[in-house]
Amino acid sequence: MAMTTNAVNTFELNAGLKDDLSETISNISPFDTPFLSSLAKSKATSTKMEWLKDALDSPSATNKQLEGDNYTATAQTDMTRLDNMCQISAKAFAVSGTQNATDHAGVSTYSAYVLAKSGKSLRTDQETTLFQNGAKASGNTTTARALAGVNSWISANTSKGTGGADANGTGSNARTDASTGNRRALTEDMLKAVVKSVWDNGGDATKIYCGSFNKQKISSAFTGGATIQADSKDKTLYTSISVYESDFGSLSITPSRHMRTRDLLVLDPSLWGLGVLRDYAVDKLAKISDSESYLLTTEYTLMCKNPVGNGGVFDLTDA
Repeated sequence: MAMTTNAVNTFELNAGLKDDLSETISNISPFDTPFLSSLAKSKATSTKMEWLKDALDSPSATNKQLEGDNYTATAQTDMTRLDNMCQISAKAFAVSGTQNATDHAGVSTYSAYVLAKSGKSLRTDQETTLFQNGAKASGNTTTARALAGVNSWISANTSKGTGGADANGTGSNARTDASTGNRRALTEDMLKAVVKSVWDNGGDATKIYCGSFNKQKISSAFTGGATIQADSKDKTLYTSISVYESDFGSLSITPSRHMRTRDLLVLDPSLWGLGVLRDYAVDKLAKISDSESYLLTTEYTLMCKNPVGNGGVFDLTDA
């Protein structure tokens, strides 16, 4: 059929049409922070946060004493002081007065939208920082202070490629990565050896963090005495392993988008914390133009209360 002659249509007369713009703003950038969100907070009172670690004497099978004996005091080993530096992370943004005054789809004011977006971005910066492989730095007038990330604390209970070396466990140096040619495919035996070593050294690991490739590797290649299940009733095939039941307890497996894909971390959550010198704060900066300027800041550090209670499988392939 043909269109009626001279009938008004949207192809020719469209100047008066309103835009149909959805009020929903889609943003798929990942902002989940499972490690940061899991950390218990402690109040820091200085740019260098310190804490103490200690250990029991090695167990003795010969602790038998004479009746009425005269005892000599056992020499005591002092506690060890550990520390990490507080790092400042921030997001600054400015929005013109005109931009705030106009009507925007999906937001009340544009500055509120940018603030919410910056807050999520700041947390992913923190998550990435906590997982990084870098030593702490005191900083100076030209160099920012830096906290030591997870990899700089793990000094024992590790599986690594040829040429790889552990950090010293004080946060003062980074671990040494094996060369690209010495990276290995993850195996269940690697993980079992690390979990056993953590337990032998007094840790109670309950969390595994890894990248997407090695999360799928665990689900597809680890047996653990389990069988892949298919439910014919709801036509669902279950192939994912989210909890690894080891000889020394259950470990939940959390895929992380913000950690190094070459690492798999085996952690005791009770031995980690977040020291906060300054919690999240939004400051409106001095007005020097026809715009509003804002600064979102936080100052924090990572606490590893006892490095030897954690471990990891390092130098893994990720493709």
